[in-house]
Amino acid sequence: MRLGSKKANYVDANTMYSEIGLYVPTRTADGQGGYTTTFALQELVFGDFRPENENRALLEAQLSFTRSAKLFIRYDVTINNNYQIQAEGVMYTIHSIKDVENQFRFYEIIMYA
Repeated sequence: MRLGSKKANYVDANTMYSEIGLYVPTRTADGQGGYTTTFALQELVFGDFRPENENRALLEAQLSFTRSAKLFIRYDVTINNNYQIQAEGVMYTIHSIKDVENQFRFYEIIMYA
């Protein structure tokens, strides 16, 4: 499936060769009125992982992130913004998830490390 008019935006099952770990959050009460969040591996999927170039706006954000990336995965997985993603040995925090062109085939995930 081509997204836009550029060849770099081409996504299909053949471009999904990166192994991606989806980590689900688990909150546990700490006994003092707060909680502790840990992440457990939910499943491994294959995806199209695309690291982004760094930009000054990203470095000047209130929360400092060192890497940003875009990820395309199949639609048939359970995921939301609270999950974390492991790609190429780095844990990423999800910024946004969207259904690509509302076709229920792929998710496009913007994430930061």
